[in-house]
Amino acid sequence: MKAAILALAVGVFLNLSTIDGHVWVIGLGSVAAIVIMGVWIKFSMDRHFEELERRLRDQGAGQNDQKEEQ
Repeated sequence: MKAAILALAVGVFLNLSTIDGHVWVIGLGSVAAIVIMGVWIKFSMDRHFEELERRLRDQGAGQNDQKEEQ
């Protein structure tokens, strides 16, 4: 949620600016907002995949222990 608010604030701030007196159709703010959200999504997905991998590894180890006990 914080990343979305940051991206929105940066986007609005940078889109209000001009470069050499020209307002760009797709401003730097839009690009910055897209980059911020992309980085946030990547880190978020990496974190979720690491958690899933850990759970699967723990579950696999637990199943191996059960097979050995039988």
